Amino acid sequence: MIRYFYLGSIKRIQQSLFGVQASLAIIIDDDPISILVCETMLRKVGFAKEVKSFEQADAALAFLRTHLKNGGARPDYIFLDLFMPVRNGWDFLESYEAMEELKDHTPHILMLSAAFDPADRDRAKQNPLVIDFISKPISKEKLAEIKGSVSP
Repeated sequence: MIRYFYLGSIKRIQQSLFGVQASLAIIIDDDPISILVCETMLRKVGFAKEVKSFEQADAALAFLRTHLKNGGARPDYIFLDLFMPVRNGWDFLESYEAMEELKDHTPHILMLSAAFDPADRDRAKQNPLVIDFISKPISKEKLAEIKGSVSP
């Protein structure tokens, strides 16, 4: 009984800090450690009901194309690494924006990078789908800021 109350209290605190839980968050990053850190943080704070991760942009695009074509809702948030081999974050954005299945062009992408380059930040701000440009690793405070400024 006490444990249940405690877990319920934690859930209420998380909801007050992070608002309504997103339905789906997607992480696209070629680094498994970065994915693990981001997944752990998202789950720890109850950021989204479902978190899907992809190490390749092409795999994420294939999933999204199928998901949207089958009537699935646009992900509430996409955490997108900027520097990846084969198809980088910019290439992903270009392909994602062009998808016929993407009906909702509300900003929902967070660009992630381990290296800070003001030119990349400026370029990200130019894209209408991008909410923010974030230095890795992502923090609880940054997640709270995102949830406080943007509704899924």
